[in-house]
Amino acid sequence: MLAHSRSILLSSLQTRTRAVVARAVTAAALVPRAQTGAAIRHYSKPVEEDKPKLDQVTMGQKSSGRSSSRLIFGLHPFAIFASLTLLGSGYMMIIKPFLEWNEKTKDERGKQDKTASAKAAYTKEQVEQFPFDKKTVVFVLGGPGSGKGTNSEKLVHDFGFVHLSAGDLLRAEQKREVSQYGELIAHYIREGLIVPHEITIGLLRNAMMDHPDCDRFLIDGFPRNLVQAKAFEDTVCRAQKVLYFECPEAVMLDRLLNRGKTSGRTDDNIESIKKRFNTYVNDSKPVIDAYAKDGKVITVSCQGSVNDVYKNAHDHVAQLFKDIGQEAQPKPKIAQLQVA
Repeated sequence: MLAHSRSILLSSLQTRTRAVVARAVTAAALVPRAQTGAAIRHYSKPVEEDKPKLDQVTMGQKSSGRSSSRLIFGLHPFAIFASLTLLGSGYMMIIKPFLEWNEKTKDERGKQDKTASAKAAYTKEQVEQFPFDKKTVVFVLGGPGSGKGTNSEKLVHDFGFVHLSAGDLLRAEQKREVSQYGELIAHYIREGLIVPHEITIGLLRNAMMDHPDCDRFLIDGFPRNLVQAKAFEDTVCRAQKVLYFECPEAVMLDRLLNRGKTSGRTDDNIESIKKRFNTYVNDSKPVIDAYAKDGKVITVSCQGSVNDVYKNAHDHVAQLFKDIGQEAQPKPKIAQLQVA
């Protein structure tokens, strides 16, 4: 291919050289002589009929009894074709393979990152050996905006709980760049729906294992339906009690709309709030009713001041630990000094 292109370029240059020489000879033959015998004047301006015709579009078109070839930017069409062929060959042999390789390796790197992110934070053996059954778990339930999060933070301080918010865990997983569940979680939250329990329970289980030294867990906003409740108790542990914050819907709506002005949460808008209320009534409320039949529900009324609501919750939790024979405030664990 390269040898053929070179021969075409050389042929084009030879043709142009012969044309220039022929024009020079013709111009010399047509130079007029003065009648007085004066010296011959040579005109550098070519004869008018030797100028290339602008209307010569096709190769081999005749003009003034001579055939000529159409020149494009001063080059023979075959020379342009050869140059384009060389460029095309370089793209096919060098550039294109490199682009394909780069795209392939990028896809493979992305798959490796997702595969790594999809792996469980703990092995199956570690999960089986973790003493979930020795942990005190209290579910915190109530409608959206009932005050679950606010009161949970205070209970953590007073009773030494580790507070695990199912909603916060899901939102954090959603924002993780390599999460395989990010888009799925975002869709469920935006529509006010319940995220599949396999995802939520996996996040809660891993979060509990992140705190091996803690014996008390306050799980806020979970379970949101009976399927989640049964799956958690079958695969993790049973809940000791359910702390239910009872709040009128009108009060919850007002709180959520005010919170939405500064929270930046995608579900703190009127459309998502209405969907969340429907989900709560249809799916979450039956969970509270089911636990109430087993005598495991502690109802805290949200009517009254913030301090009154928390005092009511505090007294109930203190009584819970008294009933199960535990100290209300756990004793701090003292690290043992290792003697060399």
